[in-house]
Formats: sequence, C-alpha cells, structure tokens
Amino acid sequence: MALYQRLAPTRSDGSWSNPAKGSAVKQPKTKYRLLVASEVPSWYAHNSFIRTGYRPVNGSVRLCVNSLRVIHNETVNICSHLIPAGIALASNGLLHLYFCDRYPTASMVDQLALHVYLTSSVVCFGISSTYHTLLCHSEPCSGLWARLDYVAIILQTVGSFVSGIYVTFYCEPCLQKLYWTMTGALGLLSSIILVSPQFQSSRWRLFRLSTFVATGLSGLLPIIHAAFIYPFAQLNQQAGLGYYLVEGLALITRVIFYAVSEPVARIGAAERKAISNRANRSQT
Repeated sequence: MALYQRLAPTRSDGSWSNPAKGSAVKQPKTKYRLLVASEVPSWYAHNSFIRTGYRPVNGSVRLCVNSLRVIHNETVNICSHLIPAGIALASNGLLHLYFCDRYPTASMVDQLALHVYLTSSVVCFGISSTYHTLLCHSEPCSGLWARLDYVAIILQTVGSFVSGIYVTFYCEPCLQKLYWTMTGALGLLSSIILVSPQFQSSRWRLFRLSTFVATGLSGLLPIIHAAFIYPFAQLNQQAGLGYYLVEGLALITRVIFYAVSEPVARIGAAERKAISNRANRSQT
C-alpha cells in the first residue's frame, strides 16, 4: 500500500513540521494557513503596516511555488512583476516581426539596441517576481534575492539608457561609445555596492538610495549634451525626449516613496497608539 504524505500544520514560529515517516494511515488534508506578523520572524515581517497574510517560512522552493495557488500578502507583488515580464518577453518577438516588415533595410544593430531594453525588462521583472515568491523560503535566500532584485533594477535602468543613447547619437558613434561606457561603469559600481554585505544595514540605507538616484539621473547628462547639438523638436522626435522626462519623474517619485517609507511607518504607528489610548480612556 502506497504511503501518503501531506504537509503538516505550521508551528507557532511559522516553520513547517515534517510528517511522520512510515505512517500508512492517510491523514486528512490540512488547509493552507496564513500567519500574522507576530508568528513570523522579524526579517520577514519588515513592514509594520502588513500584519496578516504571511506564508509560513518553509525552506523549500517547491512549497514557495505551491503557495502561488493561495492569495497572500505577496500575491500582488508577484503578479505585478510576472505579468509585465511576460509582456516584455512577447514584445521582444513582436518587435522583431515588426522590424522585418516595416524596416526591411534596418541593420541587426538597430534591432538589438531596442531589444536590449526589452530583454533587461524581462530579467528585471522576472527576478523581482522570483524574489517575492521565495521571500518565505529563509532569511539567507530572501536576502540574496533582495540584492539580486536591486541589481535587476539597475540593469533595467542601464538597458533603457543603451537604447536611448543609440537613437539620440545615431550619427555620433564616438559619443555613443562614450556614454555607453559611462553608464555601464556606473551601473556596475552601483551593483557592487548593492550586493556588498557591508552596505546592507539600515545605516547605509541613504547611501544605497543614492546609488539608485545617481544611476537614474546619469541619463540626464547625454540628454543635456544632445540638447546643445540638436534642436528641441528634432531631439524630441528622434529620441523621444518627453518619454525620458516622464521616466525620470517616475524614478524620482519612486525613490521618494522608498525613502520616506520608514518615517511614514513611524508616524502611522504613533497615530495608531494615540487612537488606542483615546479608546482606552473613553472606555474607562
């Protein structure tokens, strides 16, 4: 008779208990139970505003993937990265077909310049969705994928600059190579900083944040340079200047939200405590 195994109920610390080996009795299937913040380790429940919906810390990639069948507090994060990754991957193929049909004389380099950004987007969104999926695996695994997530964001930022620099300085190959080298070197330096263990503590939070800002704003330098070479109308039509300005604004906005998340959490905690105190006084 075949042996049956099932996932055991979670312990109070959020870990999984192993089923008894050799048991021939078929056990009833246990419903997947989500945990509250007080039942999981502090490295997992790092956001004070997220109190429920935590998956148990399981130490298994298979269990992390299986948890996708359940709605939890990382479901939106996973889907909001996984879906764009699929869109970017499909767009890579559609772009090739579009180029071959619309611009038959375009060189392979012309195509690759645009494929670089879409490919970097696939990698970025794919790594981000993997990070949020494996967040409940273990602390070392979570920390590793968090650092890879930072590097993937840098990669996507650099990828967007590669295509932008290519079309902006289409007739200036020397300037293309100059700014590609500058952007690549800055992206590499930022990645080294973001993955270095000595820069992972909260003490270096502002420093890590500065690397994102510096890498993102480095794209302004070739744009400013191009503004002295080409008329605004030509630059806007040739390189899509307006889109890059919107991208820069979105990057700065994202960084601001990331920077103030901790102070906002403290303010929120203070307000909740004040409300609780007023409620207790009113009851007495």
